Amino acid sequence: MNTSTASTQGTPKDPAKCPHRQVHSIQVPLVWLELVFGLVLLLVAGTYLYEAAKLPDPMNPKAVGAGDFPMIIAIGTLIAVFLMCCHGLVKIFREKEHERVELSRPLSVIIAVLILGGIGAFLDSLGAIIATAGLSALLMIAVGERRPLHLIAVPMGLALGLYAIFVLALGVYFP
Repeated sequence: MNTSTASTQGTPKDPAKCPHRQVHSIQVPLVWLELVFGLVLLLVAGTYLYEAAKLPDPMNPKAVGAGDFPMIIAIGTLIAVFLMCCHGLVKIFREKEHERVELSRPLSVIIAVLILGGIGAFLDSLGAIIATAGLSALLMIAVGERRPLHLIAVPMGLALGLYAIFVLALGVYFP
């Protein structure tokens, strides 16, 4: 019978004390982050509304046209984002202490966003299968995945899944 009180399990190390595992982070007040992203979303939803307004009207005046559904989405989004921004402004002026949010690894987040934009930009020129496989592998690397099997299997599985769904099942061929 073992009566010792010493534990054989290792205790988790503090990441701040590990020199090889430094994590960069930024602390930002949550209300300011909400307001900044709200203003960006207002700009995006406004552009979406502008583009939806340029869609053609239906031939039948009583029918729903191509631009009606995007208009409904754009107006609903604009109202919701505007209310979110107003709520954020009220919280900024009403509260003395603001809750802070820690953004870990901001550079990798920015790189991941650029890669996601690259998927949209290079989808036509590279082809859907190659762009999806290659850029999803880059996205996994950007967010910290380093296991080679995962870096190969997940993008290949994603590309083969897209091929199976669109080409084999739906008959939609990519250029």
